[in-house]
Amino acid sequence: MDSGDLLNEDEELPDSVIESAKLKAELILEIFKTIGIDAVNVGELDLVLGLDYLKELEKKYSFPFVSTNLVDADNKPVFQRYVLKQVNGKTVAIMGLYGDTSEMAGKLADITGGALTVQDPVKAAEAVVAELAGKADYVIAMTHQIANRDWVIARRVKGIHLVVGGHDRQKTPDPLGAGDAFIVRAGEKGQYLGMLEVALDGSKEPVNTLVPFDESIADDGKVQGMISAYNDKVADMYGGGGGDQPAAADVPLRVEACAPCHSSQVAQWKTTDHAKAYATLVGKSKQYDPKCLSCHTIRFEQPGGFNMQEMQMAFVNVQCESCHGDATEHLASMKPIPVADPQIDLCLKCHTDDRCPEFEEEKEIVFDKIRH
Repeated sequence: MDSGDLLNEDEELPDSVIESAKLKAELILEIFKTIGIDAVNVGELDLVLGLDYLKELEKKYSFPFVSTNLVDADNKPVFQRYVLKQVNGKTVAIMGLYGDTSEMAGKLADITGGALTVQDPVKAAEAVVAELAGKADYVIAMTHQIANRDWVIARRVKGIHLVVGGHDRQKTPDPLGAGDAFIVRAGEKGQYLGMLEVALDGSKEPVNTLVPFDESIADDGKVQGMISAYNDKVADMYGGGGGDQPAAADVPLRVEACAPCHSSQVAQWKTTDHAKAYATLVGKSKQYDPKCLSCHTIRFEQPGGFNMQEMQMAFVNVQCESCHGDATEHLASMKPIPVADPQIDLCLKCHTDDRCPEFEEEKEIVFDKIRH
């Protein structure tokens, strides 16, 4: 199961990436159906491409989206409220709950234009538990909310045995006891598979295992084929002809405009991995993936920066303006550059924990490599 925000990572998408985002959403559903998924809670980011589109995907793939407390203008559930699964001769019920704090409700309203609202998750969960009386041996609540609210669900809703939390991107190596229930979280972006073993007769404590999806696990051939087909479609969508475009076209990079006055700095930059950032995407057929391009190009989808429709090759790689800001006025009239002394916070926008888990610990070593 998955607790939500499965299909997307951003609250807003530029128009130029909408179609590729839809392709990626379909790819994710195909993969999860192939793997075998029993239930997916609906998070606010799953709705960024539109409620109607999500419902189309649900129908097209017979996908098990679950939401117990997201309702339409008539106060009717938009998705199935729960699913029942047979596991080892026992009936397991899985519901999906979305948080009702002002922050969560506000995000939902903004993204859906008010098409969906949130019912009280405690009351919604209690109604499902009452409905399941005598029908389920084990009840799971997938939640999409801030982590401390999981404790409220676990303690107040009698009859829930397990809370599988999401949205807050936390992970719990060991299950957390909360009243008669347990709480688990498996982090973010599919970095871990959480596996919980329970004995319904209470003969032993639950055992939780977070299995890292790292390079020690071989690629599945069928899934890899789906990903390759997706990469080819996106390449065709943006004129890439199957992903064979070189790392840079025969145009001068934006950094060359800095070279006349900053020759030593530009020479140093050319020795760094930043100067080869776009080439690493080409080698992995990722040069048309917006999530990658946002860090491997200059000012992705911002005014005067790289965008998916034009694919300006002068703006590829992590160049001077990636760290020092838009240099247009500096180049035209020698006005000061926006960021004279970049700090570690700027680096962390791209060197996130999931991509570079040891970055902060090694920041001095990293800075020495790019210092100029």
